[in-house]
Amino acid sequence: MSFRAKAIAIVTVLSVAPYIITVLLLGNVYRNEMRARIFEDLEYQLQNVASQIDSQLEVLEKDMRFMSTLDVMNDVLSRDLDKRITEVLIAKKSDLKLDGDFFVLDETREVIASSSVQAIGEQYAGNVFYEVPVMSSLTGSAVGALVVDYDLSTLQRTLPVSQHQQYSLAPEDSRDLETASDDLSAQVTLNRRPDLVLQLTRSQDFAFALLDNLQRFFFVGLIIGIGVIGFVAYLIANYLVNPILVLSRTAELITRTEDYSQRVDIERNDEIGTLAKTFNMMLAGMERLVARVQEEGENKLKLVQEKNRAEMLQSLSTKLSKYLSPQVYESIFSGEKDVTLSSSRKKLTIFFSDIVNFTDTTDQMESEDLTSLLNEYLSEMTDIALRYGATIDKYIGDAVMIFFGDPKSHGVTEDAVLCIQMAVAMQSRMAELREHWRRQGFTRPLSIRVGIHTGYCTVGNFGTESRMDYTILGSPVNLASRIESSAEPGTVYISEETYLLVKDQIRCVAARTITPKGFSKEVQLYRVLVDQDEGQITTLEAPGVSLTIDPSQIDKQAIADLRDKLSKLL
Repeated sequence: MSFRAKAIAIVTVLSVAPYIITVLLLGNVYRNEMRARIFEDLEYQLQNVASQIDSQLEVLEKDMRFMSTLDVMNDVLSRDLDKRITEVLIAKKSDLKLDGDFFVLDETREVIASSSVQAIGEQYAGNVFYEVPVMSSLTGSAVGALVVDYDLSTLQRTLPVSQHQQYSLAPEDSRDLETASDDLSAQVTLNRRPDLVLQLTRSQDFAFALLDNLQRFFFVGLIIGIGVIGFVAYLIANYLVNPILVLSRTAELITRTEDYSQRVDIERNDEIGTLAKTFNMMLAGMERLVARVQEEGENKLKLVQEKNRAEMLQSLSTKLSKYLSPQVYESIFSGEKDVTLSSSRKKLTIFFSDIVNFTDTTDQMESEDLTSLLNEYLSEMTDIALRYGATIDKYIGDAVMIFFGDPKSHGVTEDAVLCIQMAVAMQSRMAELREHWRRQGFTRPLSIRVGIHTGYCTVGNFGTESRMDYTILGSPVNLASRIESSAEPGTVYISEETYLLVKDQIRCVAARTITPKGFSKEVQLYRVLVDQDEGQITTLEAPGVSLTIDPSQIDKQAIADLRDKLSKLL
């Protein structure tokens, strides 16, 4: 909302608000007073009509008591079936204009006489509006009863009828007494019949019609008054606001263009004129200050840009180091390697590991627990790999691919030894982690298997000029993966090529021979002895004898063959 609109609105509201508040308060008080008077009128009318109905019921009761004392009533009850009592009952029904019938009952509640001839001789099962006992003139005891089935429509015919108000007569719990939420109603119970309620309902629209018309006239006058006051407020606001708007537009223009040569032209002798002169003086000072600051700022900007560029490069390099092995990161940022699509042939030792039955083991775990468990496992394995100087190629779910020999190498043999030592350290750490995870509630222990092979691979940057990956390719990579798949849980399997390099430094035993998928020749696998293998492996070295027994690998056929060989020697 503009400043001019706000000024007009404020002047208009201040002018009209007292008038509106006063009228609304008076109108509310008058409406409450009128409602109270309407209810008094409703109750007064109800009392008059209720008195009339009570009078009718009193007449009915007196007539019934009179008829019960007639001699002819005793005759009928003594089975002297005189038709005169029926004629009396029919005549009284007609006289009272009764919607309903009279019934004379004997002591067994059988209808002896009635204004409804069809009911004579039947057991009475109708409604009992009034019941008067019939007394014997001889014994003075009750020998029957006079009953009237009195429909409320008889009384409702006497209720006044009006277009804007309505009388209702019904039992106290009847739905006929329900009224619309916007109607005014009052109720009263009948003295003669406390179970009946007389209700008078009057339309609220009719009751407050005069007040509503006055309110409509008030609002029409209010709208006209607001229009007049708004026009006057517009004239006043223009006089007060126009100079301020000139100042505002000039300030906005200076902010948008940064041109401090702008000036305002307001010729007035009041406070606004003084403000305009001060504003122009401020602009002149700002123009001089901006020129001086601009010169100093250009010099500082160059220094800041250089500092920001250096900080940005440092931040980017730190973030990039999270996605690269330390060796690759150092070789790129030291300038030893160029980030181009290039490769070379090197003899590397390749390491593969994964968690045995990872999918089945973690199938019942929540995703948050699985994420925490996997991240902890990979963090621990990564720390060990970096400690031994490994180049981490990639993580493939729970699997880890690592190689030794590029970009830094300690020699083919030493690279193979470091790789195996790293694998043994990982298996030892896994034993500790299993106990740690068991204490945290992971009941199914996790085990890893490791496969290692040494061979010539193509290593370098592969991909495109815009997106490349530093990795290794070649059949040795595939063979290392196949060896890992053939390994037992908790073991480290190596190929014969790796075994020949490390046999003098690492204790190994022959494990099995496999023909990996995609390879035509059999591959001899060796198992690296870790701490838990100590005491299980039996070795015998003597002239002419070299024997190694691994209970985890030997089967019944091997034992039989060994016995056969020994029996031939003995």
